[in-house]
Amino acid sequence: MTGQELVAFARSKLGTPYVYGMKGTMMTQANYNYLQSRYGKKCVWDSDEKKVGKVCVDCSGLISWATGVILGSSQIYDWAIRKESITTIKNAPKGALVWMRGHVGIYTGLRSGIPYYIAADGSAYGVREVPLSKNKFTHWLLMDYITYERGDGEMVEKGKIIVDGEEVPVELIFKDGTNYVKVRDLGEALGCKVSSNGKIAVLERQ
Repeated sequence: MTGQELVAFARSKLGTPYVYGMKGTMMTQANYNYLQSRYGKKCVWDSDEKKVGKVCVDCSGLISWATGVILGSSQIYDWAIRKESITTIKNAPKGALVWMRGHVGIYTGLRSGIPYYIAADGSAYGVREVPLSKNKFTHWLLMDYITYERGDGEMVEKGKIIVDGEEVPVELIFKDGTNYVKVRDLGEALGCKVSSNGKIAVLERQ
């Protein structure tokens, strides 16, 4: 599974109810009784009983559901082939896992420079996609059973720059927390003829 495919799978499960200990299967009354007796009411709420008859999942279960590799959140951290501080999340590829003790989610990339993630975020929320600031993740992780594609951290959006007080439409490229403008768009906005000399962009004033 690629990182992009992991993100797509998780997005297809948005709104799935959260129940601690569930891995993406239909929850029965027997499941609910067992999970609450095993983990207690602080993990499996009384209100979770209303989810009997629905497909339910917990945070690590969402990733196991997608990949077929069944690991808890602490095991995911132990198995990771790369562990980085969450402060460098903008360097991570889409599909990297975001982790804190007791919880794990999936990094889905940048939106206007803001990092987002998907996770089964607890009984009150279920599976949701929200800004990374909504949680207190400490690390991002790469796993050997997920293939991370080059360019996952790059996002292109239509935007504008202001030249001599006038707005000019351009394509904005967000990568690694930095906003880039295509050289051709920038040159044309400045009234320059744009060409190239090998790999070097050439701008000529007209």
